[in-house]
Amino acid sequence: QEEWINAAKGDLKTSCDFDYNGKMMEMMFLGLVAYRAGEKVQYDGKKGKILGNHDANKLLKKKYREGWPLNG
Repeated sequence: QEEWINAAKGDLKTSCDFDYNGKMMEMMFLGLVAYRAGEKVQYDGKKGKILGNHDANKLLKKKYREGWPLNG
């Protein structure tokens, strides 16, 4: 916690910053998508899409019930 507070106050880089964490979570989610798709997937990180597998691509997004949007 102290490291995070010091980073917020100045230029100190934390040992687990948001850039590192974001990439790590993206890889974990893609692993889950590949598992659910039952095969290896190729991912285009710039476009945010899985290449050549329409069904696996659908797993990247969740459809929320009407009246319960996720904004952000």
